[in-house]
Amino acid sequence: MIKLTKKQLALLNFIEEFTKENSYSPSYREIMSGLGLSSVSAVAEHIDNLVDKGVIKKVPGAARSLEIANFRHEETV
Repeated sequence: MIKLTKKQLALLNFIEEFTKENSYSPSYREIMSGLGLSSVSAVAEHIDNLVDKGVIKKVPGAARSLEIANFRHEETV
């Protein structure tokens, strides 16, 4: 089972909801705004961590290419 931090879970939920509403994934700036993060680099770091855990997939060099993978997770503190 994959363990996620609260911020990672919030980011994952944001991506999922945004994608459902718009039929495309959010940009890093939209994620930053939606979650109240301080910078695009903070978003990139969280996304890279989620990619490393296999929770999301992205196509390198493509815009709005975030996809949520099928997985099971538990939230951690």
